[in-house]
Amino acid sequence: MKTNFYIIICLFLITITGCKKNTITQLSQPATGAQLRYAQAIPGLPAVDEYVNGTKISPQQNVGLTDNLKPTSVITGIAYPSAFNTAVQFGGLYPGGTSVNYALVATGNATIKIATSTPVPALVSAQTAAPNTTIASVTQSLAERGTYSLFTIGYPDKPATIFVEDKFPTTDMSKIYVRFGNFIPNSPPLDVTGVYTLIGAPAATTLTPFTSIAAGKLTDFLPIDANTIGTTGYTFQLYLAGTSTKVGAVTKAINMAPGRYYTIMANGLYADYVVGTTGITLKATARPTKPTDPNSLLPEIYYNPPGISYFTTK
Repeated sequence: MKTNFYIIICLFLITITGCKKNTITQLSQPATGAQLRYAQAIPGLPAVDEYVNGTKISPQQNVGLTDNLKPTSVITGIAYPSAFNTAVQFGGLYPGGTSVNYALVATGNATIKIATSTPVPALVSAQTAAPNTTIASVTQSLAERGTYSLFTIGYPDKPATIFVEDKFPTTDMSKIYVRFGNFIPNSPPLDVTGVYTLIGAPAATTLTPFTSIAAGKLTDFLPIDANTIGTTGYTFQLYLAGTSTKVGAVTKAINMAPGRYYTIMANGLYADYVVGTTGITLKATARPTKPTDPNSLLPEIYYNPPGISYFTTK
C-alpha cells in the first residue's frame, strides 16, 4: 500500500509540474509582440494593402463591384465600405470580423505602410489612385503587449493618418465604452447622439456623448449606460454641432455589450469633392439604383454619402 501511495503522489506532483510548464496564454494577452489594428477611412479610395517593415500582413479578398459599366468581382485588398448606418461592423479593417480584434506584430520600431492594392483582374474604370500608390507610411515604436490603432483618413489625393495607442479605462461592467472619430474630411464639427432603452425603463433615453468634434479628430473612450444583463441596442445620429440639423441617417440598432469597447466613426463626405488631377468627382450622395440611370453603373467608390459605422475595439 505504501508503494502505491508513493506512486500516486509522484504522479500527482508530475502532473502539477507539467501544468506549470504548459500554462495556456489567453489571446488577449499575447506571449510576445504588440497588437495592431488598421482602419481604412478615406472615402473614394480603392482597396489597400497593409505592410509592416516591408512585409505584407493583410490578406486578399474577393470583392464584388462595378467596373467598365458592369458588375464584376476582383481579388484585392482592404476595401472601403459602400454603405453605413447599419448594424454591421465597419468592413474596411484589418483584422476584420469579430473574432480577432488585433494583429500580432513584432515589438520595437515598426514602419507601417498602406498602399493601394493591385486588383486581379485590373480595373478598367478610372480610379482615384493607381495601384501600388503609397497612401501612408508611419514609423512607430511598438511596446510588448501594447495595443495600437492606425486610421487612414482624408481624401485620396490628400491622405492623412491617425496613430494611437489604445488606452482602455478600467472596466465597469455596468457601462459600455465608446470613442468617436469624425472621419468625414469636409464636414463641420459634429455632435453624436445615442438613443437606448434600459431593461425595465418606461421610455427610451437620449444622450449626447460627443459634442463639436472637428473633422479628422478621434476622441478617447468614455462610458455610456448599459444593461448589465444582455446587450443594449443603441441607435446613433450625427448632427451639425449645436444644432438639430441631421447629417446622414440614423443607424439601425447596434447591440453593445457591457464591459466592451467600441469605436464609432463618421464616414463618407459632407459635400462633393473633386480628386486632384483625376477629374473624378466623389459624390456626397447615395449611388443611383434605377437601371435607367447611367450613373447606376459607375464605380461604387464614386459615391460616399455621410453616415455612421462602428467596430468592436476590445
